[in-house]
Amino acid sequence: MYKNATGALLRARLVSAAEVNFILAEAAQKGWSVGDAKSFYEAGVKASLATWGVSGSSSAYLAGSGVAYNGTLKQIIEQKWIASWTAATESWFDYRRTGLPALTAGPAAKRQALPLRFYYMQDEIRINAKNATAAMDKLEVTNFSQADGKNSAWSKPWLLIGTSKPY
Repeated sequence: MYKNATGALLRARLVSAAEVNFILAEAAQKGWSVGDAKSFYEAGVKASLATWGVSGSSSAYLAGSGVAYNGTLKQIIEQKWIASWTAATESWFDYRRTGLPALTAGPAAKRQALPLRFYYMQDEIRINAKNATAAMDKLEVTNFSQADGKNSAWSKPWLLIGTSKPY
């Protein structure tokens, strides 16, 4: 069943055309030789709108205030976030990596910032104590880690240590 070119398994989205275009727009905006950031950005917006059946609105949307291309990473990530609203983990990873969009925790949130990682669960700590402890020792405690210590959802994993992203 996994080798067939049709069927229910192919209905899952691995990566969308919009996401690919926004990734390329970000790469171009950073100066990588992939093409024109504006073209990829606009193609990403158009692919996103086409996915939701409103491609006829793309010209008006792209001309709108805050949407017309301005060459910033903030704008690219915001539109990628909008396009990826059904792929929440992708948006979360972009937020952790860039701090964009500028999201804030809601009024009932446990902390005043969004979490950055998953906790090491008690079973993992109990069964694999040596490695779990070594991994937790490599996390960076932040102002939001509070009473959780290193094994906090607000401690920075290796990818974010030493950066100001996202906080």
